[in-house]
Amino acid sequence: MGVRSTLGTSRAAAKSPSVSWPALFQDRSWRRSLGAARPSSGMLRRYRRFFAVAAFLVLATPLVAGLVYPDGAASILMEGRTPAPAPRAPVDSADWVRFPKQTDAYLQDHIGLRQALLRAHRELSKPLFGSYKVLMGRGGRMFYLGNEMVLQSAGLIMRDQAVAQTTDLLARMNDELRARGIRFLVAPPPNASSVYGDDLPVRAQNAGRPTEYDLLLVSLAAKGVPAIDLRPAVKAARAGGSVFYMHDTHWTFRGALAAFNAIVEADSHPDWRLDPNSVLGPPAVRKGGDMARALGLSDEIWEYTESLTLPYGRRIPLPDDDFIETFDKPGPKILIFGDSLTLDFFPPMLLQHVGSVIWIHHEYCGFDWRVIDKLRPDEVWWMPGERILVCQHSPIGFPEAKKGDGEDKAPGGLVRPADALEDRAAVRQ
Repeated sequence: MGVRSTLGTSRAAAKSPSVSWPALFQDRSWRRSLGAARPSSGMLRRYRRFFAVAAFLVLATPLVAGLVYPDGAASILMEGRTPAPAPRAPVDSADWVRFPKQTDAYLQDHIGLRQALLRAHRELSKPLFGSYKVLMGRGGRMFYLGNEMVLQSAGLIMRDQAVAQTTDLLARMNDELRARGIRFLVAPPPNASSVYGDDLPVRAQNAGRPTEYDLLLVSLAAKGVPAIDLRPAVKAARAGGSVFYMHDTHWTFRGALAAFNAIVEADSHPDWRLDPNSVLGPPAVRKGGDMARALGLSDEIWEYTESLTLPYGRRIPLPDDDFIETFDKPGPKILIFGDSLTLDFFPPMLLQHVGSVIWIHHEYCGFDWRVIDKLRPDEVWWMPGERILVCQHSPIGFPEAKKGDGEDKAPGGLVRPADALEDRAAVRQ
């Protein structure tokens, strides 16, 4: 009633005083007023044109810059993740449903002036929104929340169907490589939250739940695919120093070296092991990190870290920022399908004993399979990080699966829920 009364009063006020229409037409001052307003109205319209042109230029500049001078993949790798792959042409209804999301992710990673725009957004929004997917742990250690890494390490994310499909693909890859006389080894680098779980808040720690990493290892063992769990070796190396950077998503050279020694031991190359005391330099100050940079704290925080004293070889570039690294000497040829956790860490270690190292981005399993026959490696190491452990694509040019090859079952001990008919992230209660 109160609202109706107020509206009624306003309408009554709007109707009074009464207007005499003859008098209004006789008084022509209102026409002069409208005439005087016309030029300003035209000026507003001209201003709107300028605003439209300016808005178009603001929106078009990143697109043009992306075509003329795009940011490289290295800038995204420095953020602790891998670039989104180019979307593939849809072939069925499920592909059409995923196509917009894949296209959006690809454009976000390849838009021009990306780093400049991210810096501007960070500086403008930091006072309002604070942290950027970073969880602060004990002692100031930072944990990245992207890719659901902390939930994954805690066993709260279990994409059983996707792990089963990834297992099937890796088993088929193993069969194809074995037929060519090429050895295959699966060795996923763990998350920092899987190695430093005791530095996480209690609510984020794993209370004995199986993880996707566990499921993958058990599944691969059931299919006879050689695989190694790198978590025990990297955790044990903590006794000698930090194995993951405090403010970065990557492991340190000490952590990478512990993983390397575990891999060559499992791969029947114990003589390839490297002594940390011989190949790691003295601790030195390292400023910032990818998570510190995301928080705008690169110049304000630091830690002591050890560098690798081994030399890097000559790099021969391949398409899409892949490469071959060599000292131009004879020896085995090792191909690593990996991400930023192997990019600059493993080649100098391997080159102490092999002839060349081929590094190719895994492309979420969407790499070009034909590179195997083109480069003819002696061994293939499958090393995407735990956070991107499951496949999203099939390799280009990879032989089609034979009928009945695809097992859609999890092995005993880590059984997939009966209702898990599609790839999904299920939160365990």
